[in-house]
Amino acid sequence: MKEIKLKQPMPISKFKIETGFTLVELLISISFMSFLLVLTLPVWQLLNHQSQIERYSVYQFFHVVTDEVQQNQVMNGPKYELNLKTSCNDEITLSRYHEIVRRRVNRTGHEVLLRDVSHFEISYSEHYITLILIMKSGNHYEKNITTFNW
Repeated sequence: MKEIKLKQPMPISKFKIETGFTLVELLISISFMSFLLVLTLPVWQLLNHQSQIERYSVYQFFHVVTDEVQQNQVMNGPKYELNLKTSCNDEITLSRYHEIVRRRVNRTGHEVLLRDVSHFEISYSEHYITLILIMKSGNHYEKNITTFNW
């Protein structure tokens, strides 16, 4: 009969401990990092989407107010209210009401022009007015509008 030799267990100290990265691990980590880098820009744009909406809303508001000021006569008033007089002798008022800026004609109506406003101020000069807006987000906007008093 043939004798079967049993292998004796190898002591742990004889195993080599391998450290470091292999080429495959390096390629996997580089591809993962490049994938994350590609996704960073779209995610960043999604996070900043709200500030772009606010900025465009303010620019649209400034455009509407510029049209109103240049088509009507500016009446000096309090610094928190813009009073305009039309050719039909109607009085247009732009003022802050809670967290909105509203437009009223002859002290009636309530047309919302801008939301999330924490501060609205008008500074009058001889040839222009300055609108100052501070939004709830803390952003500060300012616009000079030339007046044409007919």
